[in-house]
Amino acid sequence: MREKRIGKPADEAPTFFCDSLRLFVAIKSFQSQLIRSSSGKWLLGRAAEFYDSRICTLDNVRRQAQGRRGAKKYPLRFSVGIPHFNRGAQMFRPLFNLLCHPAVEEIVIVDDGSAPSEFAALERTVAVVDPKGRVKIHRREQNLGALRTKLECVERASSDWVLILDSDNTAFTRYLDTLASQRALKPDTFYCASWAFPFFSFHELGGQAMGFETAAELTATKVLRRIYLINDGNYLVHRESYVRSVTAIGRVASDVADVMLVNYHWLSQGGLLQILPGTTYYHRVHKGSFWNLTQEESRKRVVDLFVRFERRLKWDEEFACSLSRLS
Repeated sequence: MREKRIGKPADEAPTFFCDSLRLFVAIKSFQSQLIRSSSGKWLLGRAAEFYDSRICTLDNVRRQAQGRRGAKKYPLRFSVGIPHFNRGAQMFRPLFNLLCHPAVEEIVIVDDGSAPSEFAALERTVAVVDPKGRVKIHRREQNLGALRTKLECVERASSDWVLILDSDNTAFTRYLDTLASQRALKPDTFYCASWAFPFFSFHELGGQAMGFETAAELTATKVLRRIYLINDGNYLVHRESYVRSVTAIGRVASDVADVMLVNYHWLSQGGLLQILPGTTYYHRVHKGSFWNLTQEESRKRVVDLFVRFERRLKWDEEFACSLSRLS
């Protein structure tokens, strides 16, 4: 019989946390009420603070990385691409759970022209938590924006499938397990989480493979305006398909609402967004996030794109030219 221990080691902590949280929000309707109510949001906010202060810490990430990688065999192995800009000291957070997961083939970080001090902080942080050198860091002197940095992350990955993870987020262990357990993945599909913990739940679309027409209908009925899925870009993508699609818009697209722009183009070209039920990652919202720094411009772009969805107007050259004039 396995000896009982007080507490849990770092590599088990996120699973324990997610199991407890999953039980708390197991009933989907209750989850919706929790997220929408002020008391529920307060409770979720405290849970998020607990996770960051007691579980997803620099020391725990370091201990996790020093341990053995899991021996479980999964049908899928994938790379993880993390764009970075001026978050050097916080970069242990997106690395939590990745360094010890057996399905993670490699972790690619592309720096988007950060300040020299921030890039130095990035290197120091990664050196502390990743002494085995599993993380590959690529420095770019010029700041080209989030869209092009994510594209370069995927381009530099060596796996056929790549999980794109923003630098202020964390992939929970069960999310990685679910991705790694997928079989018969389709190159024309981006595989999305059903919950960007704590405040953005997409569970009512769980299991759906959403194309352009479905997105247009859900926009017309206000569903997509309410649950923000179309503006979420932390997903598993087929490397060649993503690179081909984003390269086509990279020359005209500005960074304003970049994720929604990518998803709009992807859906316009016949691609799908599939929401995997029961999958959760931690989506941090903070004052320094790109969305908060560009709220006015981003909200205008989002409104414009929702109007195009409602009118069933797909990406075309006229729209591309309008973006080029704005860039």
